[in-house]
Amino acid sequence: MRKAIPALAAGLFVAILSTSSIPAAFAEDTVTLPCKSRCPTAGRVLELREVFRITDGQGGFFFKNPENLQPAPDGGLIVVDEGQLLRFDASGKFVVNMFRQGQGPGELERIENYVIWGGNILAFQRNPMKCVVTRLDGTFLREFKPDAPVFRLLGRYGDRLLAAMSSRIPVDKVQKPEGEMLDINWTLQLMGDDGRVETTPLAYPTKFFAKRLPNALIADNVTFLLTAPIDDALIAVANEDGYAIHIADPERNVALRTIRRDYRRVKYEPEKAPDSDPGSRRLAPPRDYFNAIQRLFAVDGSIWVVTSTLEPGKGVLVDVVSPAGENLDSFYLPLPKGVGLHALARYPLTISGRTVLVVEPREDGQLQIVKYEIAG
Repeated sequence: MRKAIPALAAGLFVAILSTSSIPAAFAEDTVTLPCKSRCPTAGRVLELREVFRITDGQGGFFFKNPENLQPAPDGGLIVVDEGQLLRFDASGKFVVNMFRQGQGPGELERIENYVIWGGNILAFQRNPMKCVVTRLDGTFLREFKPDAPVFRLLGRYGDRLLAAMSSRIPVDKVQKPEGEMLDINWTLQLMGDDGRVETTPLAYPTKFFAKRLPNALIADNVTFLLTAPIDDALIAVANEDGYAIHIADPERNVALRTIRRDYRRVKYEPEKAPDSDPGSRRLAPPRDYFNAIQRLFAVDGSIWVVTSTLEPGKGVLVDVVSPAGENLDSFYLPLPKGVGLHALARYPLTISGRTVLVVEPREDGQLQIVKYEIAG
């Protein structure tokens, strides 16, 4: 067990990718989000009702770095941890660990992402690249290898999967002692259940900061590729540091529009080292503001935009936006204690329908997973 907020929120990493990219696809028109929401109760604090809490005290599993929380069809949830793909039932009781470690049929070294698809679980591993399909009880069904390079599995898209490939990170360009800001181009792909991959012309660049040390290179994302499949046709994408949501139709290879908002940016402050390790190294990218959009979720055909506006005692401001660019609602979502803007983009938090799944620290520092329902 671990006595800290999950380390994934501040992880530094080094990566060299080898896939090619396709020139960026540009939106056909730009929509400015109206300042005033349609909802008369906009600005409220969202009320959450607790359904259950899960600790590893019940046995059969352990929590080290729980992440990638997703609701299960029976009202329970599924979570990835180190060497584990855990399923819990509607009461929060442990059911099964579906992860098999190894390199043989049905085995994985690690899980980059997974989807619940057709009543089964499809888990994706990047290296060596393969997809493993199991039943919800962990029974192995089959595996397949995508027929083209895939770097990220992003979610379901109709009867196919949404994925992405990326350009190579040019770490060889990192020569300045103060570090370099690099570009990564992400190209969207559609993948069938037979592994056939169709690459679209829809591409979105992100920023990556790298700095050389005497015997190492440290690096991290500055902007992220955030995606939310809205329905069987449209997806929302956020990849910039400003407030911009791109609406696209990958099936038709069309970028439809970009939704922007006159958003008051939040000034960036470098992350401080924890009191327990005051000498630890922190990468401080050269930036003036936090990313305006921290997370994207698709809920009932609308886009829930988690911004970088944090209000003490309220939580984080969430805008509800239609794919056409209508300002439908806004509210504050309460966050676990200690979660700030340095952690929010990677923090284990999922919103699906009326369900909110989140990792929370207990008073003793141990980690627990909590399922909430949105009241009202």
